[in-house]
Amino acid sequence: MPIHSFADLPPSAWGLIAGTALLASIVGLQGKLLFGRTWRVRRTDPGPAADRRRAEAVWLERPDGVRLQGWLTVPSGGMPPRRLLLWFGGRNEHVAWTPDLAGWLPDDCALLAFNYRSLGDSGGWPSEAACVADAEAMAAWGLARLDLPPQALHLAGRSLGTGLALQLAARLAAAGAPPATVSLITPFKSLRAVLARSPVLAPLTPLLRSPLDSMAAARALSCRVLMLLAERDRQVPHAHSRQLAEALQAAGCAVTVQRLPGTDHRSLARTPAAMRRLGEWLAH
Repeated sequence: MPIHSFADLPPSAWGLIAGTALLASIVGLQGKLLFGRTWRVRRTDPGPAADRRRAEAVWLERPDGVRLQGWLTVPSGGMPPRRLLLWFGGRNEHVAWTPDLAGWLPDDCALLAFNYRSLGDSGGWPSEAACVADAEAMAAWGLARLDLPPQALHLAGRSLGTGLALQLAARLAAAGAPPATVSLITPFKSLRAVLARSPVLAPLTPLLRSPLDSMAAARALSCRVLMLLAERDRQVPHAHSRQLAEALQAAGCAVTVQRLPGTDHRSLARTPAAMRRLGEWLAH
């Protein structure tokens, strides 16, 4: 029977159209779905060195006309910092809280963090390719701003940010300028592995354009790595993090793994014990 209008379509055709439209929207919007949105700034304990820190809002201009919103926190005692910690936030994270983290760091360490594209007041659309390129520009901008050499760069990330930190670390290592250290808080081995745990999301993993394959990036590294795990983590299984630790060790990294009691995936990064541990590890 010929079909003269949409009203003549059988129910099975409407189901196919709806499914196709859903897949198309997921493919088109996956960058935003993966990186999330910033609801609010979640402040935390500013740390014992808060009165010796000075924070300022900064902006990073990208060649495609995108402006990225960030915060730079430096020692306020007149002594210039000797190293820079570049922080990569998790999904939905507004990094305006990072001056609080700076109060737990060694006195010679500055802290720089930017909101990903479309988060906070940052413009653009997020994806792995765009955000890794942004990360490389952030590192170069921060080192130039503080007049520091490449070997003064340290990287740290939480959850989603661990994937970006490792991608940047691998890129810098390939260019002959690896970071001094990498700190990973609740890291995953790849976004595909995380999504594959969900019966609903697993069929969509072949469509993922931002895999953030940390296992592949680990093969390029040979530096000190700190890995902090939550006591309870429903998002990233401890087995995934430990497999990543083994891959880093096999590549030649000196890996320290610590599990902090009383924490979960979301709370760990802002827990005083975790911030203190990060600061003590950097101090040594």
